[in-house]
Amino acid sequence: MDHEHSSPGRTAGRVAATALVLLAVATSIVLGTAGWFAVGFATMTDCTNSYSCSPAGCPPCTATGRWINAGGLAQWALAAIGVAVLVRARGRRRPLRLAAAGALLLSLSVLTVVLSTTLAQSSYCRPGTPGYADSYCAGKRTAE
Repeated sequence: MDHEHSSPGRTAGRVAATALVLLAVATSIVLGTAGWFAVGFATMTDCTNSYSCSPAGCPPCTATGRWINAGGLAQWALAAIGVAVLVRARGRRRPLRLAAAGALLLSLSVLTVVLSTTLAQSSYCRPGTPGYADSYCAGKRTAE
């Protein structure tokens, strides 16, 4: 056994890198489930209250629902990639690459939830937003 490859410093680095990837996977799973539900519930409640329609019933809510679902699916895809990274890294001694992959996945997970939520919220026009009176949404709104 080569002692250089099994030094305590290398082992600790590998454990830390693995933990970072596991954190990225866990973050993606939480954001793809609980985060997806929270964003969907809050945004779609506002959409259905404003337009009295289901996500499949009118253009503003349909587009909003699609962005929310795309964000949730992207989170699950990132989680799957993280698991694949861990499986592929088994037995290899490259903790810096593993840590870089974990940091990248974690960053992409956070960026995905921010971007998909922003796109979902801006995909339908609410009363008071610029251009609302001239948009297709003005005719779909219920009496307040």
